[in-house]
Amino acid sequence: MSELNTNRYRTYDDFGVSFRQDFSPDDDIQKILNDMILEYSINSTPINVDFRKLVYWLKSGDQLTHQIHPYPAKLLPHIITFFLKAHSYFKHKTVLDPFCGSGTVALEASIQGFFPLVADANPFALLLAKVKTTPYSVKELIKLEEVILNKAKRYRKAPSIDVVNAHLWYLPEHKKKLEIILRSINEIETLEEKDFFKVCFSFLTRKISYADPAINVPVRLKTKESFSDTTNERIRKRLDWIKNLNVIDEFHNIVSSNIGRIKETNERYPHRIVAQKVGVDARNIFIDSNLTNKLPDSSVPLIITSPPYGSAQKYIRSSSLSLNWLGFVPPKGLRSLEEESIGREHLITEKLCLKAGNLPENYNSLIKKIAQTNEKRARITQKYLIEMEQVAKELSRILAPNGRIIFVLGNNQVCGETLRNDNFITHCFEKYGLKTRLVLRDDIKSRGLMTKRNRTASIISREIVLVFEKLI
Repeated sequence: MSELNTNRYRTYDDFGVSFRQDFSPDDDIQKILNDMILEYSINSTPINVDFRKLVYWLKSGDQLTHQIHPYPAKLLPHIITFFLKAHSYFKHKTVLDPFCGSGTVALEASIQGFFPLVADANPFALLLAKVKTTPYSVKELIKLEEVILNKAKRYRKAPSIDVVNAHLWYLPEHKKKLEIILRSINEIETLEEKDFFKVCFSFLTRKISYADPAINVPVRLKTKESFSDTTNERIRKRLDWIKNLNVIDEFHNIVSSNIGRIKETNERYPHRIVAQKVGVDARNIFIDSNLTNKLPDSSVPLIITSPPYGSAQKYIRSSSLSLNWLGFVPPKGLRSLEEESIGREHLITEKLCLKAGNLPENYNSLIKKIAQTNEKRARITQKYLIEMEQVAKELSRILAPNGRIIFVLGNNQVCGETLRNDNFITHCFEKYGLKTRLVLRDDIKSRGLMTKRNRTASIISREIVLVFEKLI
């Protein structure tokens, strides 16, 4: 890796890019990006970068409203902060995340003065993005919490909620108490504050369930002979805690913590902008939350997103309890919602046709290899690639001249075959007229959602950041 202006910069050996000792986040981060783009234009070689060191002033962990609710495979805030600051000179400060997940991009954009647009097939993800970016009145939240708790302590019954495999996840008395709390929340008249308490309630439904907290998708927590004595003892302690907990007290603890996060975010960023929903499908982006008018061509200057991985993620199943409890879909509707999602883990049976989608020949060959092991996974992978090209077409359409798309993704394996998502996405965006300006690589901890039950997929171990630009 060649040095960049070594007389002015100090280098992290494991970083691959240099930056000034008197580095100022607001003044110099744009130059750092431009230097990386220049180096890539000369060498056409991916640049290794450690975003945690590059955006060193941003602390990891429980910051602002990022941790208001657990969510799988969250995007590293350091990456988002870097690219937002690098594009702070844009005249029209709008950023779109078409796979918004829990709203990490939306929150970082909101606090940095960008107008965040979000889309996602998962309605719970859209709720999270909205709540994370809303500057609620702390006094109003505290007042409403007291009302909810008083009702929850007084009520003795509530409508029964149909939750997938409820007998596996909840003690009967706990489920009844959850239904009473939900009844109390639903009686709130103001929609905005109701959304906040719904998110808190969703957190509660997972926290007090028998679902293993170490696994994103709901898996029953239980001891096993194959586990170590230490692990089994930890599991027994948690099972005892679930048996003896007070549901209302746990709800109060979650609400109090989240109100604290809201308060901190309000104090630091009182004028942040609430995320606006512009779609439920990254292949169709709209200008309004009612999804009636398509976003005009060449209208969005900046897109930052991390798409799902083919045949690897389980976003709908991981949030199935929340989706059921909050009434987004009944248990029987989970499969239909997943069918509408890109990166699904299931697919309605259909014959594999290698001519479908007009994919590049090397990807057709890959699908053929996968089919030799598992034809179902081959169909799912093919469908994922076809749909991701449609995403690339839509995002290329709405991207403004000189605008940029930052795609954060990883490569995974399907049935032992490596799926090069980075090469495929690059092919798609270049097909629709964009130029690849930069490729970055950052080693990460696993963002996968796989368990031992799915041996046809793999853990993602490296983040790849692709930067595309629409040239005039």
